[in-house]
Amino acid sequence: MREHPACLDIKTPNAALADDRQVAATQAALELLEEIQAQNGPVSFHHQGGYANGADTMCLPMGEMRTGDGDILLGVIQDAPIFVFGRGARDWDDRQFVLDAITGNCGGFSLDSGTGRRFFVRSQYYGVN
Repeated sequence: MREHPACLDIKTPNAALADDRQVAATQAALELLEEIQAQNGPVSFHHQGGYANGADTMCLPMGEMRTGDGDILLGVIQDAPIFVFGRGARDWDDRQFVLDAITGNCGGFSLDSGTGRRFFVRSQYYGVN
């Protein structure tokens, strides 16, 4: 299991804590994220699901959801930190978190709601060195 600090009250992401191999994004996700950041300022992602493709992730304004002892910083994409709930972090030890964007609507309070697109999490196995 990675050794990232769990309890972070951040205003800006600390990319030095992120494993560059752990997270990736498709072009569609980067474009949607850029639009959301232009409209809302800095954002962060909070992922509670496991590594199953399609698991929901929330995109929220930075600081909207405080991280706690159970949250792990998985990585940073385009200045947006991606946190996973601690129990689910082990699911990502040998998989890469791939943020994608697809046509459709998401539920809840995520900033991609109402855009006609939603963030979609995919995973791919990359093995452990």
